[in-house]
Amino acid sequence: MRGIGLVSIKLWNFLRGYVIIKVEGLAIEKFLNLVMVNEVYIWDVERKNYTTLTAKVSTKAFKEVLQYAKKTGCSVFIVSKNGLPFVIFRLRKRKGIVLGFLLSVLLVYLFSTFIWEIDVKTVNGLKEEEVAKKLSEMGLKSGVSKFKIDINKLEKEFLLNNEEVAWIGINVRGTKAFVKVVGKTKPQKVLSKEEPCNIIAKRDGIIYKMTVLEGEAVKKVGDTVKTGDILISGIIEKPGLDTMFVHADGEVLARTWYEISVEEELKRTRWVKTGEKIVATKIIIGSNTITFTSRKIEFEKFKKEEKNLIPYEAPFKIVKEVYYEVKPEVETVPIKEAKEKGRKKALEELEKVISPGGKVVNKKEKYEVIDGRILRVTVMAEVLEDIGVKEKISYTGGEGKKID
Repeated sequence: MRGIGLVSIKLWNFLRGYVIIKVEGLAIEKFLNLVMVNEVYIWDVERKNYTTLTAKVSTKAFKEVLQYAKKTGCSVFIVSKNGLPFVIFRLRKRKGIVLGFLLSVLLVYLFSTFIWEIDVKTVNGLKEEEVAKKLSEMGLKSGVSKFKIDINKLEKEFLLNNEEVAWIGINVRGTKAFVKVVGKTKPQKVLSKEEPCNIIAKRDGIIYKMTVLEGEAVKKVGDTVKTGDILISGIIEKPGLDTMFVHADGEVLARTWYEISVEEELKRTRWVKTGEKIVATKIIIGSNTITFTSRKIEFEKFKKEEKNLIPYEAPFKIVKEVYYEVKPEVETVPIKEAKEKGRKKALEELEKVISPGGKVVNKKEKYEVIDGRILRVTVMAEVLEDIGVKEKISYTGGEGKKID
């Protein structure tokens, strides 16, 4: 609610017009006190230095500000004139453009009572094209009047007619309808225990502990294994008995080693505001834009910030753009900060590559400065993790196929 209130105030200020002023003098504090005591509304007051400030003031209150500045020996300069009255003033000799603009606004408003674009997003395997086609058949399509669509009724009917859908949400903003559809989650396919398979090593390591639930252990505790080695076999062969093929099952904990390196900058460039800025106002209707600015933007480098002064979806926009002049500033990153940041990143990367449930039992860190600008952080970790992965047994003697 507070955000809406702030936008409404800014819109009101734009509609009635305001000026950005610069006040200079040795009695700045006295000037501000007089303004406050007499309840003159000024805002966005920014103190530049001991003798200078900038502020915004309505056109109505500007004369009062001049009086108090004169009383305190301060000088007032107008930096820029902003708001609808000044826009109209600039256009007073261009009646044809104004009339065309008003007609455009009217036409855009009429067009805004229709839905022209439909954005469909789906979850859980549903096809967006199929959903859009079904919605079109039910009436939600490009060019339909907003007054002909009952959103609640449409959502209920769509759910009733599509059993694979768990939820649908339709939101109309401006001339665009946003549709999100969630499909029902299908039961996960369970691996058949009848499927013969081996358990193989998915990475190098030294076996720490083995638990065999089904099948025959090929390796033992203390063995060094390589990626792809069979750990628990699903082929059981015993003298005098037929060969048996089983679904090997179990856990093979092994000591594994990882080395993760990341780099952090020790010198970084920040772009800081110089205090100079230029304000522009844009009126946007469709692909047409009218721009009003106090002066040409000649900053070598600048940062642009913009705000839509219309707080709701409308067929046109009034946008305020502020161009801040910026300059580069190179700063040195404290070595402690760079170490901590790099260490955190390396550990996050480590968590991504170790097996679920894996435990770091030992780790070492190494730091190396490169060319005075880069800090390389290397984390060497010993991990205790399950390295077993199931692989389908091939009866033809070919390579097995891994089973997830």
